[in-house]
Amino acid sequence: MSKYEPYLAELKSTTLFQNIPEDELLALLDAMDPEIVVKTPRDLGNPGPDIKNGVFAMCLRGTPLDELQPRPDVYNMPKPHEPGMLMGEIPALSEMTKSRAPKPKKFKFRGRGFPQLDTDEYMLRMTPEMVTKFYGEEHTHAQSIMLRNFLGILAQKVTDTRREKDAMEDRYLTELAPHRLHILHAGVAMGAVREAVRRWNELHPELPAAAVPGGSVNLIRDCLDGDPCDVLISADDAILRSMLPPESCEQMRIWAGNRMVITGSGITADNWQERMLAPETVFSHHDPYGDPGGYRAVMAMLLVDEVSPGLAKKLMEHPGHQGMEHEKPFFLRSGKRPDYEFAYYTSAKASGRDFAELPAVMNLGDPALADTYAKAGFAIDEEHTVYGAPIRHALTIPRTALHPEEAARFVELFMEMDFGQWGFERV
Repeated sequence: MSKYEPYLAELKSTTLFQNIPEDELLALLDAMDPEIVVKTPRDLGNPGPDIKNGVFAMCLRGTPLDELQPRPDVYNMPKPHEPGMLMGEIPALSEMTKSRAPKPKKFKFRGRGFPQLDTDEYMLRMTPEMVTKFYGEEHTHAQSIMLRNFLGILAQKVTDTRREKDAMEDRYLTELAPHRLHILHAGVAMGAVREAVRRWNELHPELPAAAVPGGSVNLIRDCLDGDPCDVLISADDAILRSMLPPESCEQMRIWAGNRMVITGSGITADNWQERMLAPETVFSHHDPYGDPGGYRAVMAMLLVDEVSPGLAKKLMEHPGHQGMEHEKPFFLRSGKRPDYEFAYYTSAKASGRDFAELPAVMNLGDPALADTYAKAGFAIDEEHTVYGAPIRHALTIPRTALHPEEAARFVELFMEMDFGQWGFERV
């Protein structure tokens, strides 16, 4: 008789061992041979087993089965002291102790918050090696189910952690919003905004600035949805005018110009057409529905017919063209990273990668070619279509700003900066 057979009812109810036939489960446990640890009510000050690096434990018998709490998802962890509750499994699987990172603190289980027990508590103490070791073909079916369950538990914990993080961020926005100067900014402005925020925070520790990057279209949508925003720094002046009603913001100000290029190893102004059209090439750009860098990349491709008629269709319909999908990006579906990317000149310079300068008729950088650029258009949603224009980065202060006077002072500080050090063009 297996020493685990008296606990078979509890074992079958656990998340880790669910869906494993009884005989296969007992045989697998006999092969694994996890230690059974018993805790008495007098151990309530430390109700769990001693958890050390590389060891985790599962509650085997605690709260009776007829009192188990329902779990909304199949891989949710049971409550403390219910059969199946795993403790210490994440640190046990971690390689932190083998790296230069600080060693994780030892788990300490406190009595506070745990239900009071009046019976002994039984635990299974295991190691990751015990769970993953190969025990022979006769145990393969049971072990594969157990490992699938284990991965499901870890995935569920990641999901729960993300939900908690989102909840904490929502609470942060609600509780700390009045005590922060909120700067929503396009990714292209990252370097300049970081420097401006650093200077601001040195001068105004009483109201520190908090910078939130993103695609300009998405940031404008967030602002319109009520997210805290004192200063909105956009990659595109036209999208500010299009999406923000005039009465919703202070006067817009242009702060820099830019142009589009293509980045990638070995690409130049002389070979970019050949490189981009190669059958095996994969090239990408930002999301055109939420980021001006994305729809400007599409416009650059549409305008390439000014250089070589028919080339726009070849680029737009190239099998390696990724970035137009609303859903999962191409490289996540195919497993292949892009060889080349459309980007702003400033971003290419900051990255240190090779890049190809594009002809002026398609790079959206020459004010004298505004009429040519206007031939290209892109619908970002059912209500808004953007048209090609010389690239202008702009900012504004929403009427809903929590700190309008301080926002105006931040804008003046930002506008006094030398944007040329990041490669931006003066306008």
